[in-house]
Amino acid sequence: MKIFYDSRCPLCVAEMKNLKSHDKHNRITLVDLHSDNFATENPNIDKQRALKILHLQDAQGIVWLGLDATYQAWKAVGRHRWLILLRLMPMRWFADKGYLFFANNRMAISKLLLPNQCTRSGCDINE
Repeated sequence: MKIFYDSRCPLCVAEMKNLKSHDKHNRITLVDLHSDNFATENPNIDKQRALKILHLQDAQGIVWLGLDATYQAWKAVGRHRWLILLRLMPMRWFADKGYLFFANNRMAISKLLLPNQCTRSGCDINE
């Protein structure tokens, strides 16, 4: 499965590093939305939309968004099974609203929580 992430967002990069550290069977491929060949290699993913809400494409080609993408990613690596609770009603509605608030404000939140973590050109996922 592929997860499309914003390499210019310190919190996004930190989450991807954490996710990959648990990916013992290499089930997840991280795809930088800002890579030079992104559009050519991923014609079915709208970069502007993916910068607003997390996208994950599973092995069957299904594209999962937001917390559904997060849940699918962590499920693939066998961690954070409790996330299923955020996908059940009525919690799902509240969790999705919270996720959208976070996603829309991720850069400001990153500056507060992780100041000076990235340069203007992005964050290094390998650090």
